[in-house]
Amino acid sequence: MNYFEITTLDKLEQTAKSHPDSVAVKDPKGELTWQQLQKKAYGIGGYLNRLIEQPVAFRGGTPVAILADKSCDLWATMLGVTYSGGFYVILNPQQPAERLHKILEVLQPALVLYEKAYASVMEETEYRGKKEELEEVLEQAERTRGNCFDMDVIRDGIGRDTPLYGIFTSGSTGVPKCVLVSHGAVVDFIGHFTEIFGFTKEDVIANQAPFDFDVSVKDLYSGIMTGAKTVLIPREYFSQPAKLMDYLCDEHVTSLTWAVSALCLISGLKGFDYRVPKDVKRVMFSGEVMPIRQLGIWQKNLPKAEFVNLYGPSEITCNCTYYRIKRTFEKDEALPLGEVFPGREVILLNEDGKRVIEKNASGEICVMGESLAIGYYHNPEQTEEHFVEYKREDNSICRMYKTGDVGRIGEDGQLYFAGRKDFQIKHMGHRIELEEIERGINANEDVTRSCCSYDQKRSRIYAYYTGIVDEKKLHRWLKEKLPLYMVPNRFVHVKAFELNKNGKIDRKVLHTLEVLE
Repeated sequence: MNYFEITTLDKLEQTAKSHPDSVAVKDPKGELTWQQLQKKAYGIGGYLNRLIEQPVAFRGGTPVAILADKSCDLWATMLGVTYSGGFYVILNPQQPAERLHKILEVLQPALVLYEKAYASVMEETEYRGKKEELEEVLEQAERTRGNCFDMDVIRDGIGRDTPLYGIFTSGSTGVPKCVLVSHGAVVDFIGHFTEIFGFTKEDVIANQAPFDFDVSVKDLYSGIMTGAKTVLIPREYFSQPAKLMDYLCDEHVTSLTWAVSALCLISGLKGFDYRVPKDVKRVMFSGEVMPIRQLGIWQKNLPKAEFVNLYGPSEITCNCTYYRIKRTFEKDEALPLGEVFPGREVILLNEDGKRVIEKNASGEICVMGESLAIGYYHNPEQTEEHFVEYKREDNSICRMYKTGDVGRIGEDGQLYFAGRKDFQIKHMGHRIELEEIERGINANEDVTRSCCSYDQKRSRIYAYYTGIVDEKKLHRWLKEKLPLYMVPNRFVHVKAFELNKNGKIDRKVLHTLEVLE
């Protein structure tokens, strides 16, 4: 099978034909076989085609937003949006209405689908465009069975360059950015990913990440690519370690591709003392630096499993490098970023745009090749700034994404992550602009000024501010404005900020400022 000449729908239909009665996806409330998933998705696509008031010829760029908890039905709906010729964007119901409002402002979707349970959240976003209850859409789609005269026309028009999904990330201006990814980018990456790590139809993939987080792409589309079963873990299970461990064991899970913070939750809360998921043979993680001590706990309890450190931003479709961990690391050691996935090239560039190749030297990590995102939806300025043309030594020109991450070439010749070149951080698996948090804090009328810092070793965000509001009140207020993963772990009320020679807040001395009691 040549994976690299097809779309995700081509592969879904092939898998549904090859393994019609095998379970494709399961949640605590039910499951769908591959045949059921494909037929349900097609039916949803047909019904959505009637709801989306846009000519078929323009469907390739039509966004549909979905406000819902992850479930088998949500996965079928996402694929249904794809069948309708549009691309999907998942809205996380746990995010504040104000942030959802900003996302919808950027996206300007043709349609918003929302679960009835989140009708009040939908109302709080103040969105006045076309919207429908998800339950009603699912019911109508089942009734009509996808009967629509345009479906074949739309299906034939879906190609590798057609947008598949959008993922929203933090933006330095306070406005979220939508990374737009195509069918071909996902098929190319997942084709390499499943082949390198040996996924088969016998695998049981435990999905931890919410569907608005690109880690979930690896779970869902690895299933489509191989026929593997994906079990969806509800968010609340991660606050109940015993229930989570029972679920992993009882479902005979074989593969975990999780955020570092989720893995640390199990090891940090001594989940292995209760029960060990012995069927797990593959543990992969990304999003932030894995604490060596926590990694050691996982290695000790799953000695036969393979552990892999993955690296890459959403703009390269999940990951661009991988490192197979074949030994126990000491606490003061760092994990390398490892090998580059096929079809990609990863280089370091210095401030002058020259390539860095010397040992113990550092530069910005830049990525070229397969699976680059289309760009930032409705944001040509940011697209132009980060997706640039690069002239190789042979004078050939290629498209390149500048990650903003700093990489270092070690004495051993390996590439290591060395932080950020700007004010962006990686916290709880999410890329966050400190400036967006600061803008949120500064919006409080009782705050004069604020500045944030990040302690990478402790994985803690600190917010320093001047004004008349107390720390607890500011904390409660900000929780209503930003996602929880962006809310600082500690608020520090200071008397005044010190300025550097450029008249800006001196971030280097924040921890020395006089604190108000």
